[in-house]
Parts: sequence; structure tokens; C-alpha cells
Amino acid sequence: MKPNTGARYEIAIDGKPRSYRDLKPIAIEAAEYLKGKNPNAAITVRDLDSGEAVIIKSPPAEIRR
Repeated sequence: MKPNTGARYEIAIDGKPRSYRDLKPIAIEAAEYLKGKNPNAAITVRDLDSGEAVIIKSPPAEIRR
């Protein structure tokens, strides 16, 4: 198996992978933006190396409109 040389974080909407990012803060920011656009969707950010997942509960106040 080759080492992962691409993006490290996967952003999934309702369990389906939709985007990938290299850095965790950027992945979290992108997921929060998506949560603002899709408030009823389950948005998760998963570390592809460790398997750790973060669930985005609600968007920041400046994105909610």
C-alpha cells in the first residue's frame, strides 16, 4: 500500500464524500460554510490517516441567514 500523498481531510455531506482538503482548519471552515448552506444535512470532517471524525453541529452566526 502506498502512503497517502494527497489531501488528508474528507468532507462528507450525509455520509457521501464531497470534498477533500489538506489542512484541518481549512477543512473545518469549508464544512461550516457547507453547514450554513445545508442546515439540515449531516456534515462531517474525517481525517483519512487516523480515521478521527468531527461532526459539524451548526454554522457560525455570520453564515446563518
